[in-house]
Amino acid sequence: MKAALLLLAFFAPCAFGQYQTRMPAVPLAAPDPDFPLHVHVLSIRWGGDTMHLYRSLQGEMRGGPGYYAPTGAAHGFGAANLLGDPAGGFYFGFDCGSAFQQNTQPQDFYQARWKHQGQSLEILLQPVGSDRGQICELKTTLKQLPFDPIFTTAALPGGTLSGPIWNEPEIAFTDPDADYPLHLHIITGFRHVSSGNVQGYGTANLLGDSVQGVDYNYSCSHGLIPNAQQDEFFQGHWVKKDLRMEILLQRIGTDHVDRCELNVTIKASPYPNAPAASAATPTTPPATQPAFVQH
Repeated sequence: MKAALLLLAFFAPCAFGQYQTRMPAVPLAAPDPDFPLHVHVLSIRWGGDTMHLYRSLQGEMRGGPGYYAPTGAAHGFGAANLLGDPAGGFYFGFDCGSAFQQNTQPQDFYQARWKHQGQSLEILLQPVGSDRGQICELKTTLKQLPFDPIFTTAALPGGTLSGPIWNEPEIAFTDPDADYPLHLHIITGFRHVSSGNVQGYGTANLLGDSVQGVDYNYSCSHGLIPNAQQDEFFQGHWVKKDLRMEILLQRIGTDHVDRCELNVTIKASPYPNAPAASAATPTTPPATQPAFVQH
């Protein structure tokens, strides 16, 4: 077992570093009538797939540890809007043959179709420099309203994920639960995935008659991403008043509910929130803009 871990430590960074050189795909340009939906991807974070341990019968008989290698897929998560009437937003997660880029122009979109209504979408990708299309399935959790492009991209900036170990973060569970009366709007999140658990920390506001700023950290099975809509929040209750809080999370694309305990420090004043999508609203200075980072 020790030898296997040493092999992982030696090979994983090299293999993952090679994988990261693969460039993400773009929307398929040719119209396809079998994909009638239009999806505008606002933000996406992606990386190489989890390292897999391969073994052989001969190696097992000799007590060998086997070897680690990447699966050749890509994983990630993000936020997007489903265009049309009615329009709506959704969080997504994926594990596909290729990652893909967010739509940088307002008129750009990915052609899509439902695979399982409300739970998973298929979108059409095209590698840059190729005329061949690919299909990627997105696990989805729908929102009632579209995402605000400025607010969402500030809360969930796009980019690549580092490290070969992958554990998909979770979002706020929105069905009201009377046992979780606290409302915590998470603004920033910094997250580190290890082999056994996920550690994270960030800033938030505890909502109510008097809004309070909150510093938090945690060690949970999946971890979380910040709220990408202004009126969104995590439901919680006190485990120890003003020191520890338990919140409800939902896995993207499922109805599965998880719980995560946060260590918190209450601040004297609230944290500034992300800018709203309005020409009349000045943007928040970069130093206070929300950000999600996975180390």
